[in-house]
Amino acid sequence: MEHISLKYDEFFLSIAEPIIEHEKYQQMKQIPHHNGTVFDHCLGVAYYAYKIAYKLNLDTVSIIRGALLHDFYLYKFKKREKKNLLAESIRHSHHHPKVALKNAKTHFEINELEEDIIKNHMFPVGLPKSREAWITTFADKTLALFEYSTRFFFYMRVKSIRFAYITNILG
Repeated sequence: MEHISLKYDEFFLSIAEPIIEHEKYQQMKQIPHHNGTVFDHCLGVAYYAYKIAYKLNLDTVSIIRGALLHDFYLYKFKKREKKNLLAESIRHSHHHPKVALKNAKTHFEINELEEDIIKNHMFPVGLPKSREAWITTFADKTLALFEYSTRFFFYMRVKSIRFAYITNILG
């Protein structure tokens, strides 16, 4: 928790700590998500959503808790075959919020606002009903895009370095 506390403020940590220290939640550190883990992704989404909600004077406690639990599905999304990737991604988009909500209700007491955040964060698959859920959806999409693009640009950089190296050798 010490390395996390350097990055986040005390209020955020006081709300997040009971969730992120939970035994089941810790399992998300083992589940890959773009260029990190589901644990890191949820923590980032929760923090950015919280910062926006704070500025707008919204329910910061529910947004922290709901955003932390929005991807609490506890399984690795498997991209089995490239030809079925789109269908599998759509299936995952529909399925994982339901699993995350079930897990959240099993391991934590959640309120209606937190349920809305978890259940409807996959817009346009789910339609958020609250401003807090919309903010979480925005933070989720923004962070996922950043995570995916940094992975892509890292891959392209490595590929161009390899190409330059081979060109020099042959050259």
